Amino acid sequence: MRTRTQYIPVSEAEAGMTLAAPLNVIKHRQTRFSLPAGHMLTPDNLRQLTANRAEFIFIAEPDTRSDEQIAQDTALVAGRIMEIFSDADLGDPTTMALFDQILAYRSS
Repeated sequence: MRTRTQYIPVSEAEAGMTLAAPLNVIKHRQTRFSLPAGHMLTPDNLRQLTANRAEFIFIAEPDTRSDEQIAQDTALVAGRIMEIFSDADLGDPTTMALFDQILAYRSS
C-alpha cells in the first residue's frame, strides 16, 4: 500500500494515525516525550503530546490517489515550485539544495 506523509498540527491528530518519523518532544535540552517512527497514536499519546506542548507531528497515511492523479499533482507542484524559484539563481549550490529539498517534500 502506498502512503503519503505530511506534517499536521497536534490539534488535528487522531488516534490510529501512524508516525512517519520518530517524535521527540524536547524541553530545556531534555527529552520529555518520545515515540518511534511507525508508532500508531493512541488517545493517551495524544494527551501526552498536548500536555508536553508538542505543536506538529509527521504522519504517514494511505495514499488512495490513482497513478494519474499522483502524476497530475506532482506536475502541479513542480510547476508551482518552478514559479516560486523563477528569479532564483539555481546555479548557486545552496539555492539548488533548497529547491531540491522543497521539491522532494512537496512531491511526496
